[in-house]
Amino acid sequence: MPASCGGNGDSEKNGKGDQAAKPPRPEVLFRFQKFASAPLVDGSDVVTLRSLEGKVVVLDLFATWCPPCRQSVPILVGLYQRFQGKGLEIVGLAYENTDDPAQDRLKVAGFRQEMKIPYRLAIGPQVVWEELEAKAHADRVIPTILLLDRQGVVREMFQGLGPSEETALAERIEKLLAEPFVPVPHSD
Repeated sequence: MPASCGGNGDSEKNGKGDQAAKPPRPEVLFRFQKFASAPLVDGSDVVTLRSLEGKVVVLDLFATWCPPCRQSVPILVGLYQRFQGKGLEIVGLAYENTDDPAQDRLKVAGFRQEMKIPYRLAIGPQVVWEELEAKAHADRVIPTILLLDRQGVVREMFQGLGPSEETALAERIEKLLAEPFVPVPHSD
């Protein structure tokens, strides 16, 4: 089973943040209500959940300082390369342990270059964790991988992601890619 880090950066400092990964949660968890967008690391724009509708989406909640997050990136890059032309989007939401957004963007941009990440990276808003805690009873551990269907419903959640979960995640992605897109009316 892969390891995961506590969400506060302590694992890098004291080695006590690693936890065993939890199995994926059951299907159809929830739809985000408060989380709508996140600023892209390059500062060019934001990524919005609405702009991703119609695609199957993997949200990777990670940090550059987290060793298990670094181990999961090649898995996600491989899945992105395999499925992006079939309707998959991956967005990494970075949760750094500084209070300086500019420094966070620089760290994450360097991480992107080092790890050769082809998908979008954004600074993760805290509201994502608030909704995960309230609606999915999730612990704040990273990496947390969320799999959203074409309508934007969170269908799966992995806390920790290692090579042994790659096949399961790929199968779930394929299953969601095979489902039709049924647009959901918006009330705004």
